[in-house]
Amino acid sequence: MSGITGICNVDGRPVDPALLQRMTQAIAHRGPDGIGHWMDGPVALGHAMLHTTPESLRETQPLSMESTQKGPLCLTLDGRVDNRSELQAALESKGCGPRVDTDAELVLRAYECWGEDCAQRIIGDFAFALWDGRNRKLFCARDLLGIRPFYYVFDGRTFIFNSELRPLLEVPGFQRRVNPGMLGEYLCERITSKEETLYRNILRLPPAHRLVLKDGALRISRYFDFDPRKSIRYGSDEEYAEHFFEIFREAVSCRLRSQAPVALWLSGGLDSCSILGMAGQLVKEGVITNHDLASYMLAFSHPDGDERTYVSEAVRMWGFDTHSLNAEDVAEESLVDNIQRHLDFPEVSPWDGLTALARQNGSRVTLTGDGGDEWLAGDMTHCADLLRQLRIPTLVRQFRHDVAQYRTWAWTGHTGPGPFPLFMEWCIKPLIPGALKSAAKCLLRRNFPSWVPPGFARAVGLHDRLMRQEKPPRFPTIAQQRIHALVDDGNFIMGTEITDREDAHREMERRYPFHDRRLIEFALALPEDQRWRGDQTKLVLRQALRRHLPDSIRQRRTKADFVFMWTEAVARESAGKDFRSLRLAEEGYVNTVEVRDMYERWLQGKISCSWNLWNILALERWFDTVFFAPAQARG
Repeated sequence: MSGITGICNVDGRPVDPALLQRMTQAIAHRGPDGIGHWMDGPVALGHAMLHTTPESLRETQPLSMESTQKGPLCLTLDGRVDNRSELQAALESKGCGPRVDTDAELVLRAYECWGEDCAQRIIGDFAFALWDGRNRKLFCARDLLGIRPFYYVFDGRTFIFNSELRPLLEVPGFQRRVNPGMLGEYLCERITSKEETLYRNILRLPPAHRLVLKDGALRISRYFDFDPRKSIRYGSDEEYAEHFFEIFREAVSCRLRSQAPVALWLSGGLDSCSILGMAGQLVKEGVITNHDLASYMLAFSHPDGDERTYVSEAVRMWGFDTHSLNAEDVAEESLVDNIQRHLDFPEVSPWDGLTALARQNGSRVTLTGDGGDEWLAGDMTHCADLLRQLRIPTLVRQFRHDVAQYRTWAWTGHTGPGPFPLFMEWCIKPLIPGALKSAAKCLLRRNFPSWVPPGFARAVGLHDRLMRQEKPPRFPTIAQQRIHALVDDGNFIMGTEITDREDAHREMERRYPFHDRRLIEFALALPEDQRWRGDQTKLVLRQALRRHLPDSIRQRRTKADFVFMWTEAVARESAGKDFRSLRLAEEGYVNTVEVRDMYERWLQGKISCSWNLWNILALERWFDTVFFAPAQARG
């Protein structure tokens, strides 16, 4: 993780050096290892360096070179290339072999070789901008899942981008204006926009997209998507497991490339412990040593989140030492403090204390098990596929397993819908055409929660916003289609952006082996029974890691429930009074009566809505801090 910024005056005016300095200084926390600038008349690029790989120690950015086509190329990159050997071989075959072995050099050479098609050749986490002097254009790209952020403003004369949102608020002439449509999406807890932010004039480059600025015109297009025709079929579970093992091994191995010890986040769940197990295998093979790794766990005493027993069994199997931090001992940051630092949607978490501990112990990189659920756990709509295929006996057996599994998951509690509503949700509803479902929701007015006023919803076109979607590639099954939809899920993207900025505050980089493009491609091509069979989810992962995990973890069916964290957070931050008088209500964005009623029923234990209340409270704090206490927010 590093920080990037840049300015392009499309009307030809020279860039003000002081503005570039301010843009880079604002993200200096992302780059404690050095600030770099490059300027060429109306174009300027900036970089804040954080060394996280051995190669980055030899890297200077922005990186410029004279193209063989007689024009300057200059790159600023926040990223990591994970298919280095493959990419280098492809470049050398085209006569564009890199001069040095840094990731920035590989990206620059990739553009020189393939032009605007270069991003699809790169596997890894990245956001970059490149000035092509010969063609007088700015080329930018963002990785497949948006792990690395890219914010920008463009008023028709000046294009400015940055790794973080806050610096763009300080651009001369910028006016803070709320984006009510995006506010509505947040209130509904369904982020469908991948470009907008809570501010009307600040945008994001969507994941898996490239941006070209040339002759004053901005062009944005998708550069990669998964092929729905790709199918993997073997004759046995063992063959699937062997194939997955090799892909997972590479996904973990390439993310352990670091010049400092890597911190492994352990929760006690199947996914994070699988990463530990694969790391143990790599130690056994001599690829890395025990000294290159350090595992960390956040210990909860609350019974719903206590996974210490599972973590102990995993680390005992491989002989790793574990740093443990009691969640109750972590002094959590307040919402207002978080907002004042970022001026973006707030998030506070005890995991920040774990990140701080890892950084204190010398790590700059963390590996997390995020992504295992998304790509390998399957989807309940596989029942709809069985119904569509008229595999009735199999459907009956699987549906019974699914209902039983649903009731064992901690977050569903002891109550919930019965078999008939679940059958309608999992088996019938997915078979109804999308346009018909949208029309029904509109007629029944069930598209947004009761605390969102109908007048506000109509004014911002909230129904259309929530129902909009790009035309995705058509996969053979409904379950595959649902899993693929997570690639472009707005809530998921927002979550990675929040995680990035919080880790950047601690000078740390988070890496996600389960988000490796090759692994997702493999998962999407699997038959459904390799993801979910009977009462067993993530079948292929459990089979592949059967020699690398304790049976208690490999055969585990339950998951921790962290709802109690939001319950405690709401109680801590609100003290009740915030739901009686809301700035959001004064502006017509929420219905105070509905919010207050929900809060009272929550206090009485009649409903479980901690996350709903937290979301409203967080937006209230943001809105009040940014628009009613701007002087304080600017710090």
